Amino acid sequence: MTTTRPVPAAQGVTGRVVSRLAVFVGLSMAAVVVVPALLYPIFRFTTAVTGTRLIAFGAMSCAAMLASTAVTVRVFGESWRDATRLGLDGLARRPLLGGLAAGWFAMAIPTGLLLWMGALRVVPADAGDLWAAAGLAMAMLAPAALTEELMFRGYAFSLLQRAWGAPAAVAATSVAFGAIHVVNPGVSVQALVMVTLAGAFLAVVRLAFDSLWAAWAAHLAYNFVQLAVFHTAVSGIAVPQPSYRTESVGPAWLSGGAWGPEAGAAAAVGLVGVSFLLAIHAGWARIHRHGWRIDIEGRPSGRGEP
Repeated sequence: MTTTRPVPAAQGVTGRVVSRLAVFVGLSMAAVVVVPALLYPIFRFTTAVTGTRLIAFGAMSCAAMLASTAVTVRVFGESWRDATRLGLDGLARRPLLGGLAAGWFAMAIPTGLLLWMGALRVVPADAGDLWAAAGLAMAMLAPAALTEELMFRGYAFSLLQRAWGAPAAVAATSVAFGAIHVVNPGVSVQALVMVTLAGAFLAVVRLAFDSLWAAWAAHLAYNFVQLAVFHTAVSGIAVPQPSYRTESVGPAWLSGGAWGPEAGAAAAVGLVGVSFLLAIHAGWARIHRHGWRIDIEGRPSGRGEP
């Protein structure tokens, strides 16, 4: 007679996480193929009007991720809001404005400092309509940012957080976020490290406001500042902008070089600084002054079943 060994609880949790992640990844890969095929005839008109394929590509990718996330949540009988933190309540002014401010200052401050230091300089570019260019940039960046947030800090993040806690979810999704940028033009080790740090920053925004909308707003603002305000490359991709452009003239390790300011060490100051302020705002870190000593107390994240 044989007896069945009980499966340890930890193994049970791991199995559920792996299986659900596998379903999510599989459905997402399928959706990225199927959804664009269905929507391309519609977006072909957009491409003809705007003269750029990036808008149609971003919108179709976003639709694919929304579809795959919705199906995954449905398959496992979960709540959309709890599984994604993308509920209607997240559209409140506080998380959206907080996310926009976080992303804006995390990039605008270090880029401004680089200009002041002379590591970046503004040079003339072909004439054009700045407002129209900014609108096109928003149309390209908004769906692209939501696509990546759904991919890394939506359902997958919630699943990992419930199973092993927020630190593990932040670490795993940030490394994966950095890894997908390995195919971008001009990639370097430093660029991948900085993108990974940006992923951790966006995860902090999501947690601080308990909203994926906030992370999306921060992601959008972070990229919009580079492309539409300073007219630099974003993650190694240069989209021509009218009137002026900002180029790197200082060391690439500081200014980011051809990849854009987000790859430079200066960007790390903005990311870490704003993340620290968000940690204080959310109550994870507290500062007490004892003479000249400052103590920082971090609150541990809880765990739960996936």
